[in-house]
Amino acid sequence: MSRRDSARPAAEGAEGWPAEEAAPDPSLWRHGDFRRYWGGQAVTVAGFGITTIGISVIAVVDLHASTMHVALIAVAGKLPALLLSLHAGVLADRYRKRPIIITCDVLCALTLSSIPLAQFVAQVTLGQLYAVAFLVAAFQVVGSNASISYLPTLLRGEQLKEGNAKLGATNSLADLAGNNLGGLLVTVLGAARAIALDALSYLVCAFCLLTIRHREPEPTPRRAGSSQWTEIREGLDYTLQTPVVRSIVLSNATTSFALAASSALWSLYLLRELSWSPAALGIVMGAGGIGGLVGALLWRRLERRWGAGPVMLTALAINPLAQMPLVLVGPGTAGQAVIGACLLIQTGAAVAHGGLQRSVRQELCPAHLQGRAQATGTWLAFGLRPLAAFLAGVLGTFVGLRPALGAITLLLCAPFVILWLSPARGLRASGAPANGAGQGVVAQAPPAGAESSSSTP
Repeated sequence: MSRRDSARPAAEGAEGWPAEEAAPDPSLWRHGDFRRYWGGQAVTVAGFGITTIGISVIAVVDLHASTMHVALIAVAGKLPALLLSLHAGVLADRYRKRPIIITCDVLCALTLSSIPLAQFVAQVTLGQLYAVAFLVAAFQVVGSNASISYLPTLLRGEQLKEGNAKLGATNSLADLAGNNLGGLLVTVLGAARAIALDALSYLVCAFCLLTIRHREPEPTPRRAGSSQWTEIREGLDYTLQTPVVRSIVLSNATTSFALAASSALWSLYLLRELSWSPAALGIVMGAGGIGGLVGALLWRRLERRWGAGPVMLTALAINPLAQMPLVLVGPGTAGQAVIGACLLIQTGAAVAHGGLQRSVRQELCPAHLQGRAQATGTWLAFGLRPLAAFLAGVLGTFVGLRPALGAITLLLCAPFVILWLSPARGLRASGAPANGAGQGVVAQAPPAGAESSSSTP
């Protein structure tokens, strides 16, 4: 628990709950509201794996899309993070978060349903794939920001870290199931019909959230005359002026840029140059789910033993090493096995890093800034993804897919350097830098007593 949390009155929980509600069940599996939240997230992640493969197959196999067209679909799916993330944070802090998540889930379901409908009536077009990729990503930006910042209203302290670990493990299993099932369903049913199941998963998630019984606290009234841009700036100021948070977010932004460039070419490279089948793509991508499960199960144990900073640094060091075989192996079963094994390692490190850095940031952030702090991190981490995907398409077109992926692998070394040179290197227990390495981390945040006068919830 962060020092700021420990300074709260004993009779009040982290969200202003009475003391008797601030001590939930010891096991999160007996925490009914968390189970409902967890179940909805797991179903959505599994469905997303189906759509990822389905859209790739429609574009590459059915529509014979060029390298640039495939990259532009990736750009359309990444552009909303740049355009909407900061506004999504203000929305999550101004209003209750659960209705926002439910609304976005329903809108995602309706948007994805247009693909099987178009396939039934006529044919899916590249223009439709651009539109669906953009709209689903837009709803996901708003809904995901609200969802992540909603979790601290259900859980606090050690349970918040445990919740992030359980979500990471379950999402990895769901990702594994979704990718493997996606390859199978696309092969058996066709890509458009398989995507219809992802639309259904969003409706299941919305239903799970509707059944949560916990009453979310009312947002704190905004200061009179405050504008949306003023509130956005408060989130940016907090993130960029808090040393540990700033270094973590900048490291994440660099990682995200490199991986966005890689993902824009990944499916095309495997399907076209290495002649993989959709089923093989789904199976190998599913290996990442196994790695993610291992990473999610281990990161809390590793943090207790070695500290948050060393664990995050190790995870970032693994990233480029595990990416290298992608550009070195050739076609065939042996190459698929090597790439699958490296993807398992890379995803395990990524999930461990992601759960740990998210817990650190959530613990350090004051309650009234949770939505905007999360949104600022998302904007900085994902805002450049459209540019990354576009540049990857240009690079892949002019120098070839393999050299382009090699250059991207070198770029993955930069996040490790950023974090190594920052105060986050000294983090031991999450939120508590060793030897004063992160001095000033908590001092940058407003004191708990100032929340009532803040212009934001």
